[in-house]
Amino acid sequence: MKNENDFLSYDELQNAIDIDEPANNFKTAADFLLSAVGDYPTFNLKEPTDLVAALRQSINDKLTFENLNNYLKSLSPDKDAWTMEAVNSLLEMFDFDRNNTFDKTIELETIIRLLTKHYRK
Repeated sequence: MKNENDFLSYDELQNAIDIDEPANNFKTAADFLLSAVGDYPTFNLKEPTDLVAALRQSINDKLTFENLNNYLKSLSPDKDAWTMEAVNSLLEMFDFDRNNTFDKTIELETIIRLLTKHYRK
């Protein structure tokens, strides 16, 4: 298993989105990840790897669809709006085929590794 430092960097993600052909599932998922990293309200959080680490600390469990969704439900719009935006973006990544079938069997890290593999090929 690769470690999380093997994830695409924020800059690599941005470049991949810029040069990728329009409208494909990898680009859509990459856009959601980029939004989540940008929205997550933690000082000095700049990379997908930082986001995964912050979420692991907050959720204290695997970053599955169910666990992220339960975390989202525990947040308050009054004080956690940006966190909610970020988590919503991440949840959208679990619907990779964009047909409202969310893959609840995989973890966020697996999706990010798939993106990394796709864009670094």
